[in-house]
Formats: sequence, C-alpha cells, structure tokens
Amino acid sequence: MITASDIPIGEQFSRHIICVTGTMAAGKNAVSDILARHGYLCLDADKLVHQVLALPDTQQQVLQAFEGAAAARGISLTTADGTLDRRALGTLLFSHKALLAKQEALVHPKIDALIAAFIAEHPSENIVLNAAVLYKVKSLCVCDTIFFVTAPLFTRLRRAVRRDNLKKSHILARFWQQRNLFAKYKNQNADVYKVSNTGTIQALEKKVAALLEELKS
Repeated sequence: MITASDIPIGEQFSRHIICVTGTMAAGKNAVSDILARHGYLCLDADKLVHQVLALPDTQQQVLQAFEGAAAARGISLTTADGTLDRRALGTLLFSHKALLAKQEALVHPKIDALIAAFIAEHPSENIVLNAAVLYKVKSLCVCDTIFFVTAPLFTRLRRAVRRDNLKKSHILARFWQQRNLFAKYKNQNADVYKVSNTGTIQALEKKVAALLEELKS
C-alpha cells in the first residue's frame, strides 16, 4: 500500500499540487472546478471517504467498532439491505470527539493511501486535493500551495441550507466546529492563500486566475 511518505521529495514537488480547503459552504468545489478548467486534476477527498466507507472490510470494521455505542443511543448503523448507513454514523459521531477520533483512525490511513496512489499515478500532472480536513492526513505534506476558501457566515449559511437540506441549528453547529480551521493550515510548510468567495462565479474565476499567475511568477 502506497503512502505519502513513499513518494520521494523530489517527485512531490516536480509539479504543482494545491490543497483547496476551507469551511463548510465557502466554495471549495467551485474553486476546484475552476482549477480543473485550468488543467489541474482534481481529487475530492470527501468522495474518497464515501468510497472507503463503501468497502466491505471498512464497513465491517466500523460496525464492530461502533455498534455498541450506537445501540446505547438508539441508533441503527445499518440500512434495510444491511449496509452501513453513513448518515446514521455521522449522527453518532457528531459532537463526540472520542468516537470521531476512533473512526478517523480507521478511515484516514485508507484515504491517505488512495491520495498517495493517485499522486503517484499522475507524476507529471498538476493536482488539486479538495478537502476540509486534509491537515489530518499525511498527504498534506506533498502540497506546495494551499488555497483556503472563505465567505461570510450568512452567505455560507444560505448556501448550506439550499444545498444540504439540514436544519440551521445543525449547520451552525458544524460551522462552530470549524471555527479554528484556518489555524490548522497557516503553519504548514506550504504557501497559504485566502480566496474570498463573496460574489459571482466570474469574480471567483478572476481571483483564481490571478493567483495562478502569481504562482507561475
């Protein structure tokens, strides 16, 4: 299994690898889409989480690890067909740091291996890693640039309500959990740029294009 540490340092920085991150509903996907139009290969780490949780061995590990805690809270972790219910798992883990850390210990190494494999499979391509919590996995070390996407709280709340079909109280609780997210990235060994997403997609495209020109120079 390939991990980030298996990629030689010279290979890591022979092309441009950008981490696109930011708080919930700030616009990470929009920035990643723009970078894709500039020729970057984009890997969505949130989709990797779903991919990993869909693996039979991962589901078995998760169910063994959390069924007891779920039963104690009256939560069923399986759907009608016996597969893992990700939404129920999220309900269990939400606001329970110890349980969340236990789940991350199971899932993050597998996500890290998938990211490292993707990078190794595209040795000459510029790459975008799109993830809110990439700071929790070793693969962040291969990123030479971080784009931290921001937007005003009420703008993000409006977007999240429209996009996710969640209660405002739940969204605001997730916002609160991410209140110190920028601090997790600003001291990394990478150039960090804040990308403000407050206007139109055309305005955001201009900002990203300007940053890419700055990086080239």
